[in-house]
Amino acid sequence: MSAFFCYSQAERPNVKANHPDASFGDVARILSAQYKALSEKEMKKYIKKAEQDKIRYQEEMKHYVPMDDPTGGKRKKAKKDPNAPKRNMSAYFLFSVAVRPTVKAENPDAAFGDIARIISAQYKALGAKEREKWDSKAAADKERYQREMEAYRAGM
Repeated sequence: MSAFFCYSQAERPNVKANHPDASFGDVARILSAQYKALSEKEMKKYIKKAEQDKIRYQEEMKHYVPMDDPTGGKRKKAKKDPNAPKRNMSAYFLFSVAVRPTVKAENPDAAFGDIARIISAQYKALGAKEREKWDSKAAADKERYQREMEAYRAGM
């Protein structure tokens, strides 16, 4: 921590109290002007504090051990195995894949999001019998995925 930062840390509450409407930048400018106007004796007080803080920091860093834990820090996304079976599709997604070309043909100027909204409205409007058709296709796809996944894991 620098001498100015030590001074700033000590004096910021006083400046904020004296200038309650001052923005963050204004407070920083006031602190800077006050710091530059300090006498040599007062300046040495903050320089000494900064030196003590530097020594404290160096002592702490002697005992610092970086984490080897893979969960520490930013995680990287696990790479997907290209040979792994494709995930199963939901009833809505199967419906969407089947209906999208028709909706796109009927609404050629519609944006991707608009088409998704139209498909969603159509899916929500399906009757129980139609919905059951897509649910059974999704169940069959789930079984396919589970079979392929078992075979994939067995081959590993």
